[in-house]
Amino acid sequence: MYELDAPLIEGLLQNEEEAWRAFHERYSRQLLGVISRVTRRFPQLTGTDHLEEIYASLCLRLLKDDKRRLRSFDPARGTPLGSWLCALARNCAHDFLRVHRRQPWLCKVSDDLAEVEAPSDTPDAFSVCSEREQARALCHLVDGLSERDREFLGAYLQGFEPEQIAAQLGISVSTVYSKKHKILARLEQAAQF
Repeated sequence: MYELDAPLIEGLLQNEEEAWRAFHERYSRQLLGVISRVTRRFPQLTGTDHLEEIYASLCLRLLKDDKRRLRSFDPARGTPLGSWLCALARNCAHDFLRVHRRQPWLCKVSDDLAEVEAPSDTPDAFSVCSEREQARALCHLVDGLSERDREFLGAYLQGFEPEQIAAQLGISVSTVYSKKHKILARLEQAAQF
């Protein structure tokens, strides 16, 4: 079995799309089964959508810190990759249950668990990546503005009144409003990509 796992692990470490596809095809059913066995003992704390969430958490753990955990797998220890992954899946499921049990905003409504969105101080990975991409697009757009438009945008963002901006830049108040709408439209268009 190691003969199949060695190229797979190497491909995963090299971020090969085919390797990740093969990983999911080969192990996802097994790992979801392990997660399901752990979580079904606590139906009041989990739902069917949590299986995918825990599986995704396991995949993120494998990718975290430049794939540190995936690099730590050593087949010379005699443990097959599937068994090692199942142990990680069990740990992820137990971690999820521990965290889920401690969340005060979860309450039991009749026999179902109703989850109320709680404010979170830490953004998820997608939000962080999305915000970074939007910030890059915004910086690129601002760099493309003329010096006069950047000066206008700076005054606008500092909260100056239109009359103050008009006096500072030597333009009419109506020009301030039209310039504001044009620049904001460009920024909104850039934020959509």
